[in-house]
Amino acid sequence: MTARPAVPERFSRSSGVQDRSRNRRILDWLYDHRRAAIVVFVIILTFMSGMGTGFTLSFRLGYVLVIMLAIAFIWSRMGFARINARVRRPNRPMRVGEQLSETVEISNNGGLPNPWIEIEELTDIPGVMAGRIIDMPGVVVNRRFQIDAPMIQRGEFTLGPLVVRSADPFGLFPNSREYQGSDRLLVYPHAVPIPDYAMAHLNLSGDAGDRRRTHLVSPHVSSVREYVAGDSMSRIHWPSTARQSKLMVKLFDQGEAGEVWVVLDQHSSTVAGRNAESADEYGATIAISTIEKYLGMELPVGYLSYGSEQITRPPVRGGSQLEEMTRNIAISKPEGDVELVDILAELAPSVGSNTALVVITASRSLASSGHWVGALQGLARRGVNITVALLDRESFLDPDQRTGSDDDSNNDVLAELVGTGIRTYQVKQGQPVAVSLTDQVRESQIAVPVADEDEVTRLPEAPETQAEVRE
Repeated sequence: MTARPAVPERFSRSSGVQDRSRNRRILDWLYDHRRAAIVVFVIILTFMSGMGTGFTLSFRLGYVLVIMLAIAFIWSRMGFARINARVRRPNRPMRVGEQLSETVEISNNGGLPNPWIEIEELTDIPGVMAGRIIDMPGVVVNRRFQIDAPMIQRGEFTLGPLVVRSADPFGLFPNSREYQGSDRLLVYPHAVPIPDYAMAHLNLSGDAGDRRRTHLVSPHVSSVREYVAGDSMSRIHWPSTARQSKLMVKLFDQGEAGEVWVVLDQHSSTVAGRNAESADEYGATIAISTIEKYLGMELPVGYLSYGSEQITRPPVRGGSQLEEMTRNIAISKPEGDVELVDILAELAPSVGSNTALVVITASRSLASSGHWVGALQGLARRGVNITVALLDRESFLDPDQRTGSDDDSNNDVLAELVGTGIRTYQVKQGQPVAVSLTDQVRESQIAVPVADEDEVTRLPEAPETQAEVRE
C-alpha cells in the first residue's frame, strides 16, 4: 500500500487559519442578521406545524412571513445601493482646547427611502463620539450636518473611516459601508500664559527676560539707536551714522548667555493618572508653555526628553526648532527607560552659570527614583539656575493605580528639593498650571511627618558626591 505523502506543516497551519477565519465570518454574519435568522426559523416551524396538523392558518402565516422576508431583503439592498457619503476633515494640526469641526454630506440618489441612517466617524480621540442618526424618507435626498468636538488631550489620533449603517423597515437585513478611509490628526498641547518663573532670580546682564541691553561691550551687536548725552564715543556705529546723518550708537547683548534648558521627565515610572488629567498631560502643558514663553522673550531655548520619542535640541533663538519640539511633546508618551539622574548627567557638560534649567517631573519617592536631587545640587553649585515643576503624584493617581506604598506620594522629594534651596513649584491635578507656577513652595509650608509623639522622621540627605562624580 502506497503511503500518503505528508502535508507540509506550513500548508496545514495556513489551512487551519483560513478555516477559522471563514467560520468567524459566518458567525459574524449570523449575529448581524440574527433577526432574519429568527424569522427563517419561525417560518420553518410554521410550515412544519401546518404539514403536521393540516391547519391552513399555519401555511398562511408562513406565506406572510416569507413575503415579509423577501420585501425586507429587496428593500435593504435597493435602499442602500445609491447611498453616497463624504466628510471634510481638518487638514492641519490642532491644539488642545480647539474645536474639531467636520462636515458630513450624505445623499440618496434614486434608491428606496430609508427609515433611518446611522452615520459614525470612527476615531480614537478620547471623549469624542462623532455620530448621528438621521432619516432619509425620499428617493432623492441630500443631507449635510456638522460634527463638533473639543480637543481635550494631545497626541496623534486617527480620524475615519466614515461608516454609514442602515436597514430595511423591519430591521432584518442591516447594511454598512465605509467611506474615505482614515486620516491622521496631530493634536498639539495647549500653551497657556505663565509667569516668568524660571528666570526670576537669574543674574543676567544681557539676555534678561525683558531683553534689557547690557552696559558691557560684547561681541554681539543686537541693534543701533540714536545717540543720547552720556553715551560713550567708543560705541558710535559709524556706518549707520553716515547713512542717517546723525550719531547712532551700538546696542550689545551677551549672545548665548541666559539660555534656557527644559527637561521633561517621561520615564515609565512617572505615570500617574490617565488621559487629559494625567501627570504627563500637565507636564506637557508646562513644557510647551515654558518653551514658548522664553522663545517669545528672545532667549535661546533647548529641550531634552527621553520618552517613547527621544529628543535633544540645544538652545537656539527663534522658532526654527519650535515645530519639532512641539511635535515631540505631542506624540511622546511616558514610556522611557532613562532615569532622570542619567538625563541630568548627560546634560551637565552643556550647562553652566547663567543657564536656567527647568525640570518637569512626577518622579516617585527618593527611595525609588534615585538621587537626582543630589545631581541638581551639583549643578546648582556650578551656578546653574534650577527650577523644578514637581507634579504631585498623590493628586493624579487613580484609585486603581494606588499601591499603598511610599511611591504613591513624592512629598519626600518636595521636602528634599525645598530643603536644599532648589526653587520648586508643586503642580496638583485640577489646579491651573499658571496658578501652580506662581507660588514657589517655601520650607515653612512643608509639614514634617511625625512617627510618634517624641520622634520626628528625618528625610534622608541627598549625597553630595554623586553629582560631582557625574560631572
